[in-house]
Parts: sequence; structure tokens; C-alpha cells
Amino acid sequence: MSIEVAIKKRLKGFTLDIDFTADNTRVGLLGASGCGKSMTLKCIAGIEKPDSGHIIINGRTVFDSGRHINVKPRERGCGFLFQNYALFPNMTIAENIGIVLHKIPKDERLKRTREILSRFEIISIADRKPAELSGGQQQRAALARMMVLAPEIIMLDEPFSALDFFLKQQIETNVVQLLSDFKGTLLFVSHNRDEVYRICDAIRIISDGTICRSGTCADIFADPENVTAARLTGCKNIASFSRTGNRTIFVRDWGLELSVHKDIPAAATHVGIRAHYIRPPLPGETENCFDFTIRSFRNSPFSVSEYLETTETNVPLDREISVDTGNVLRHPDYEMVQRQRLCIPADELIFLSD
Repeated sequence: MSIEVAIKKRLKGFTLDIDFTADNTRVGLLGASGCGKSMTLKCIAGIEKPDSGHIIINGRTVFDSGRHINVKPRERGCGFLFQNYALFPNMTIAENIGIVLHKIPKDERLKRTREILSRFEIISIADRKPAELSGGQQQRAALARMMVLAPEIIMLDEPFSALDFFLKQQIETNVVQLLSDFKGTLLFVSHNRDEVYRICDAIRIISDGTICRSGTCADIFADPENVTAARLTGCKNIASFSRTGNRTIFVRDWGLELSVHKDIPAAATHVGIRAHYIRPPLPGETENCFDFTIRSFRNSPFSVSEYLETTETNVPLDREISVDTGNVLRHPDYEMVQRQRLCIPADELIFLSD
């Protein structure tokens, strides 16, 4: 199932101006809070009306401002899972599911309700109300209600944002398994890059209402292309630079002159290096190797972040060391070494436009 979206809608502070297509794939809409991700889903679902543009789902136009087409939400073939699940609190789970099937005969409605309850393994709680269920059970019920209508497009709006860490991991796995049979297009809204990377095949990065980078997950994490995309995909070390030669740059914030191994894009204004790529030199390696002072460090359960400076550094570099690499031998009783020689590999530098 395919979707084509090209819409504009004036919002407070910016204009939502979204243009993308997707065809039988899982697409993550990644961006900071308030950038327009959820509003995009609401416009696709018909909950909100764009000011202009068009939306086409599986070849059928459901919105077109020029042709005055605005199909009702229930007729668009969209499955929408809200952040709070939107279950009716005064109804049982079976009633919550059955109500969306109100247009079909009672016997068929009961049959399809039982089938979906069984498929999502919640038939034992069919007579309970949402307040009597755990967060995971509520989410299964909301997913079942969404899937009983056999949607052409599935949209998930930050479905894990309100869950604690352990429950989030468990439910994320469950959701992926429950939706594994769905072969159409899935749109997944999140501000969490790890969730998007695990769940989706492709990403559309949204900033202030527009898509600033799109592509496969692998391509975008390897080459974000711009500062916003780099930050949203977790690059901690980003600074402006000046060219000092065909294959050298000077990064004033870091106080370093660096060699590069690739052509620098003409539009590039910043350079980045992901924290886990900064490492000790290999035997005999001298390129982009420097003596750093480690001013401070921060422990987390499975890694250590070191903050590196030279005598010329204005902004410390963040170096992340994972426990499972064997580099942190006494974590969390890590002992900070005051000085260390480290390498910033030229092959791992990423060049970004502002």
C-alpha cells in the first residue's frame, strides 16, 4: 500500500510543509517535540485539515484542496494508534473493538471481534475495562481495535513515550511482532532515534515543519548531510570549520587541524564525528592523532563518556566508550586518566550543511 503526501498547514510559529511518498515500507518521522510530526499524521488521518495540497492513499485521493476533496476519517483506510491509546473508558475491551464494526451485522461483528481478540492474545480480558488493564494490555487492545478494520496504512504516534524503560522494551518487541504480518506502509512518529532505527526501514527527518533529510536508516546515520539531522541521529560532536588545504580543515572550537579523505561538499559549513569513533591510535598511526586532557567523565550503566580538551579547545569533544568493547575494564569504578593520545579517524568525519 502506498501513500503520497504533499500538504501545507499554517501552525503557530511555522508552516507545516510536508512532501513525501512511501510504498509498502516502515517510515520513521523523526524530529524534536513540536516540529509537526504528529500533525502530519492527523492530517493524513483526516483529524486535521491541511490548508492546501493533496493526500493519496493506495491510489485513492482522500484530500485535495484544489478539487475540494476531503474524505471523512473513517473512510480513509488509516489505522491510527494515539499516544494515550484513546480507548473508551466506560466500555469493555470487546465493546471498544466492536464499536468500530458497528456498520456490519451483529453476528459478523461478534465473530471478527473474537478473532482479533484471539489474534492479539487478549481474549481473556475481553470483559474488562481499560482502567483494569496494564499499559501493555491497553496497547494490545488499541492495536487490536486498529487492526480489526484491516487498514491500508498504519500510523503510530509515539506509542512508547509514556512507558518506563523496561516496559518500553517489552512492548516495543510485542508491537513489532503483532504487526509483522502487515505488509503495507507504516508511519512511525518518534523523537527517539534508537526506536526509529530498530523499527523502520526509512526515515524522514522533520525540522520546523519541513523534511530536511530523507533516506534509508543506514544512509542517514552514515551521512546525515545537515546539522539538524546529525543532532537528531545522535552526533554529539559538531563544529564549524575552515578549509586550509585540499585535504585539510581547521576546527576552531576543537583547536584542531584535521586531515580528510574525501571531497568536502561545497555547501558544507560544519564537520562532525560520532563519539564512539574517537579511539586510541593503531600501531604506527599518526594522522589526526592528538594529546588530549580528559577534563571530566560521566558514567552510565553500559558506557563512559569522556570530555576531551587540548590547550586550544573551546568546546570539549565527547568520547563514548562502550563497556562491551572491553575498553572500560573497571566500569563503573572507571578511573579517569588525565592525559591520553587519541585519534579522530579521517574516514569517520561527516560534513554537514547548516
